[in-house]
Amino acid sequence: MKYGIIGAMPEEIDRVREQFETFHSQRIANRTYHEGTFAGAECVLVFSRWGKVAAASTATALIERFGVDFIIFTGVAGAVSAKLEVGDVVIADQLCQHDFDVSLTGLAERFEIPLLGISNFPVRPELVNQARLAVDNYLAVGQNSVYVGTIASGDQFIAHPAKIEELRSAIPDLLCVEMEGAAVAQVCHEYGIPYLVIRTISDKADHSAPVDFMTFIQEIAKEYSFEILNRLLPALRNSSTVLEE
Repeated sequence: MKYGIIGAMPEEIDRVREQFETFHSQRIANRTYHEGTFAGAECVLVFSRWGKVAAASTATALIERFGVDFIIFTGVAGAVSAKLEVGDVVIADQLCQHDFDVSLTGLAERFEIPLLGISNFPVRPELVNQARLAVDNYLAVGQNSVYVGTIASGDQFIAHPAKIEELRSAIPDLLCVEMEGAAVAQVCHEYGIPYLVIRTISDKADHSAPVDFMTFIQEIAKEYSFEILNRLLPALRNSSTVLEE
């Protein structure tokens, strides 16, 4: 089993990179793909850059050029649900693109992807459960919590309460927003490979978001990604059923 590990910012994977045993690095389309091992698993580690296009092209390269069997996206997100606090972790059980809307054509509902006929890309429950155990193990000594639910992606950095209210109204079960996960989910869905999107809450997606976001990224995010992946990958490798169809 070969895992693709993606972070949208260098800080989200820097700590992983420090402990990554690299066998080979390859530069493709301005991105460096590191092939090697982490936590005993064969992996390809890459910084995708921000946004859905960047994330989708990176995921496609991981599948087509490096033959990964599983993609994990790790990073940060802005809270939409009022119950979330900075430092909480959200594991997606489904993802949607909150800025995708061709409903005026009459061919699809809002958020629905034409031809695929779905609005939400589901994550396999057994993988969500495995991820939750890993996150629970990491957070056990702290004050933060883990949540499972809907994550929405869009090519916008959300930092305004009015936009948050709009998203809450349109997607009532939405937990948080980011800029890449649903694009990776769509690529994996179309290729038929499993995936996980795990996000740590960096801000409340309001007027304070730009300051809170950068502080969290620089000081905390890399530790969350490292610690969660360091627990999750061995668990996935040691599970005899988690990747069975």
